[in-house]
Amino acid sequence: MHLSAVCAKRIEKGEGEDEAEYPMGGVDAIQLPSMTRLSEHFVRALKEGGVTHIFGIPSIHNIGLYDALRDEPSIRHVLCRHESSATHMADGYARAGKGVGVVITSTGPGATYMAAPLMEAFGSSSPVLAVTSNIAVKEIGRGTGTLHEVADQDLFFKNITKRQYCLRSATDVTTMLPKAIQTALSGRPGPVYCEVPTDLWDQEVSIHEEVASHQQPSKQPEEWVPKLLEGARLLCEAERPVIIAGATAVRAGIQGEVKAICEALQAPLVTGAEAKGLIPEDHELAFGNAARRGVIREFLQSSTLALAIGTRLRRSDFHRRGVSLPRLVHIDWDDVWIHKNYRGEMAILGDIRAIARRLAEMVVTMAPDRTRQRQQVSVLKERIQEERASIAERCGEIAYLDALRRVIPRDGTLVIDNTLLGYWAEYFYPSLMPGGLVTAKGSSIIGFSLPAAMGLKIACPERTVVALIGDGGFLYGAQELATCRRHGIGFPVIVVNDGAYGMIDLLQRQLYGRGDFETNLINPDLQAFAASFGIASDRVDTAQGLEQALRHAVSRTEMRIIELAASFTQNPFAAY
Repeated sequence: MHLSAVCAKRIEKGEGEDEAEYPMGGVDAIQLPSMTRLSEHFVRALKEGGVTHIFGIPSIHNIGLYDALRDEPSIRHVLCRHESSATHMADGYARAGKGVGVVITSTGPGATYMAAPLMEAFGSSSPVLAVTSNIAVKEIGRGTGTLHEVADQDLFFKNITKRQYCLRSATDVTTMLPKAIQTALSGRPGPVYCEVPTDLWDQEVSIHEEVASHQQPSKQPEEWVPKLLEGARLLCEAERPVIIAGATAVRAGIQGEVKAICEALQAPLVTGAEAKGLIPEDHELAFGNAARRGVIREFLQSSTLALAIGTRLRRSDFHRRGVSLPRLVHIDWDDVWIHKNYRGEMAILGDIRAIARRLAEMVVTMAPDRTRQRQQVSVLKERIQEERASIAERCGEIAYLDALRRVIPRDGTLVIDNTLLGYWAEYFYPSLMPGGLVTAKGSSIIGFSLPAAMGLKIACPERTVVALIGDGGFLYGAQELATCRRHGIGFPVIVVNDGAYGMIDLLQRQLYGRGDFETNLINPDLQAFAASFGIASDRVDTAQGLEQALRHAVSRTEMRIIELAASFTQNPFAAY
């Protein structure tokens, strides 16, 4: 069918938008060599978008896409055992900085299983492309009870993705899929939803159809330069400046610029949990998690100016933890989070990579002698180390974190779940590179660590990856051990087995004076469970035993479960 005869109605829904669009141009085009199916176009567009791995599950509604994937050897498909796990794997893959993490699910139930993991990816600024199907185009909106039908399926994802792309004709794939990939990666990264009705997969697209070529966005004038000069002046004049960074700074790869700013100003860096290691935490200016109390809280309260860059300063990460800030200069991609929780004196919006680069150049040039500040910072760093040593004497949790740190190399990654020892890691595990600690703080979900570590390991097979998860969270996705065996994915998984939802029990006791209500768990024999998948395991109950087992596990390439039979009873948020 010739392009001029095609009805090209396109629906493209985004945040804050309800209108339908009906465009047919606006992109450069090349001619396709022959008649092909939409599914083949889709796979080609994924390949051209840099996609090399996909996580998913085939179904009756996406089987046409899988038929096209069969013929594309450059894209490796990872067959998963649950859509939620597949989405977490795509998230973990995306956090490696290798491009979008792609997950494929199916209409209705399969699609909605993505919701909680996409909430996590959205909160963590992780560029996931969530591909799913829908019922046939002519059936959408009729409410006839078609298989897997759910009204307005895309609306499930309106508030947990950057944008929703709903294909309604074969020609939509030529523009919408490249745009979806670009949207996930551009600006503040985040997940994007892409929906294809099941009857479109096998629809043929004519030789005359258009396929979008990659177009470089036009360079926008740097309108923020005058304001940035003023911001640089404020920073250089500040007596006790502090730099605050978050997950978006990690995604943007601005660690070099942040380090240069910190060193020129002798300004300590504090971060959210996901940004620990943006500057290696054995650097004299890396002070760790901004939410810590003690010396870090005292330092923040005495600071005279804060530069927040690549952080949303979310309530759950900062304000809820009691963090107060001085005068604030806030640099971010857009104004969505400006003034939400902290009133800024100055907001600088735009490409934070370009802004960080220019600001570093300005500050390095303008900064006065900071010898006195260097001495003050040295004293503070020593106090922080002494404080940590004192806490370690009272709280055995730190010994386990130190054991992990001694084994995991500087360029390795610890992927933590929301479990008690994981919470301690947010505060006291020293991350020595950007991405050295991967967390589920976008939504504080449990069950993230195992599948996310799988995705990260696939993206970075040469990297040492270790997952840390509680027994409750482990059984959210433990079936994915079968996926590890099938695809040869190998890394250590530390399962803290205390037979309880330990954090909830601790909070019951702290808040209401009594615990043990609906928090105790019945677990399988974890070593026998691992063995049923052909996976070796160890059982340890001390920090020394953990270190020995982990050292053995990281020296090998296969999957290994380390059951840590220990109960952690201290709350790191309460006093440290």
